[in-house]
Amino acid sequence: MLTDELSEQERALLELTATPAATLLGAVSMILRTTLFSEDPAAWVDMWAARPDLARLEWMDGPELADVVAHLAAKDYEGTIEGVPGLRVTSYDDHNAKLHWLGTTTPVTLHLTRQQS
Repeated sequence: MLTDELSEQERALLELTATPAATLLGAVSMILRTTLFSEDPAAWVDMWAARPDLARLEWMDGPELADVVAHLAAKDYEGTIEGVPGLRVTSYDDHNAKLHWLGTTTPVTLHLTRQQS
């Protein structure tokens, strides 16, 4: 029976899943929720945290990778931060990108992949 307090099992599961990578994916999904499902929607989207310091986002069709990277990478417009604060582009090409998030004490690597249909 569940009560108003966390059980030991729930607390242990939260410690495994509430990682810096999961926090980053939450920020990424907030930024991209309209981008990936706008005029040219993605056919599917999947994101997961492989480790506490590694996250991945993949989608098919929809926006080009360069557009997604531009939405996500932190930018300072006259004192206003847009994108995910602390997210820096390491490398990208037409289909894959690697970004580095400095938002926690343990930096997180984010891999983005746009699949072709």
